[in-house]
Amino acid sequence: MKKKHYHLLGIGGVGMQGLAELLHTQGHKVSGSDMREFDAMHQMRFKGIDVQIGHSAKHLAKDVDEVIMSVAIPKNNPELKAAEARKLPVRRRLELVGELMSKKIGIAISGTHGKTTTTKMVTMILQAAGHNPTALIGAEVKNLSANVAIGDGPEMVVEGCEYGRSFLDLKPKIAVITNIEADHLDYYKDLEEIKAAFREFALSVPKKDGIIIANGDDRNVREVLAQVDRKKVFVGFAKDNDLQATNLEFKEGRLYFSVNGERLHLQVPGRHNVADALLAWAVARHLKICDATVKHVLQDEFRGVERRFQLLGTVKGMTFMDDYAHHPTEIKATLEGMREYFGKRRLVVVFHPHQFSRTRLLLNDFATSFGQADLVVVAPIYAVRDSEADKKAVSAEGLVEVINRAGGRAKFVGDFDKIKQYVVKELKPGDVLLTLGAGRANVFGDELLKYLRDK
Repeated sequence: MKKKHYHLLGIGGVGMQGLAELLHTQGHKVSGSDMREFDAMHQMRFKGIDVQIGHSAKHLAKDVDEVIMSVAIPKNNPELKAAEARKLPVRRRLELVGELMSKKIGIAISGTHGKTTTTKMVTMILQAAGHNPTALIGAEVKNLSANVAIGDGPEMVVEGCEYGRSFLDLKPKIAVITNIEADHLDYYKDLEEIKAAFREFALSVPKKDGIIIANGDDRNVREVLAQVDRKKVFVGFAKDNDLQATNLEFKEGRLYFSVNGERLHLQVPGRHNVADALLAWAVARHLKICDATVKHVLQDEFRGVERRFQLLGTVKGMTFMDDYAHHPTEIKATLEGMREYFGKRRLVVVFHPHQFSRTRLLLNDFATSFGQADLVVVAPIYAVRDSEADKKAVSAEGLVEVINRAGGRAKFVGDFDKIKQYVVKELKPGDVLLTLGAGRANVFGDELLKYLRDK
């Protein structure tokens, strides 16, 4: 690529951080802005990436060649309007990523849940096999130094989100679909519209040399791909899949399973992680990577993803865990994994609901997703892209009510300061505290852990 000056709007987003790092490494000049400070900001500035906090037309330097924006940037953003006034090219993040991917063997990981875990597994397997891939991962990861891997190998692995149909900007030779469910209903009209977007994504795979690797146990995935004339490989637990996990057994804190005679375990609990592992395994087989390498990575190297079944620490006989799960299906899978791992220990959940619109539209599903928890403390809902109508239609108190009606035990005590006071009195030695959600739940968990250690 010709060397350019790229200006990134929303550079603090995890996906944008990875793209900034990649462009910088390729020799491009990179700048950007974000509404608030973020952890990697100082490191990026040290490398020579000009990061500004706040959005202003003044941040758009005279020598900027192109503006790249995250899907969260509103149309009235002052830097976006300044770029339009100067007639600068403006593209979404994955449009540029798609251009980069078109020059490689593109591997796009999509789906409602499990994208980050699967992307990381695929990346680690490729690295272990000596393929030296480039990868853009949608969260911070434990085995890599950042959420980006920059290599000179033939493959490029990218996590592709369906929000805003942005994953349609990618150019994959290998498309992975983890599952398809109703989500992002502030953008999509309904599940049928979501399935139509995934169908279009699947059709973006070239007919001649492309392949789709998908979760064959997911009814929506099967329905979508039945209408797609491409090479397909299905994985899962059912017998009709091309690659199947059998003989699942949880013992000594580990989940064991078999794949084509290979017996192995993961370091992280939960059937959903096994499903993701099967997808990564199928990608590796398509690329002719041997099963021994795959098994070694999945069993001995893979330690999970930040904010996915993450141990924050222990204090006074209590264990503090954190997970990003914010969709009912994710919550249910996470809590099942927690129960599987911690057995009969009392499980106290502090849940920060993410988006009024998601909470309202999936309220009945949220009501039944906390069945494995002994106590759920619900924080005020975290607003993202929500309308005033959404904010009036649902509340944290209403969510507590439906959870209790479904047989759970949930409480609303107020903001995080009040939750802290309540939880400190409620917790006992032997309890497991799980902070859950896409808001600031993990920050609360860290702060509470420190407070109890210092107390």
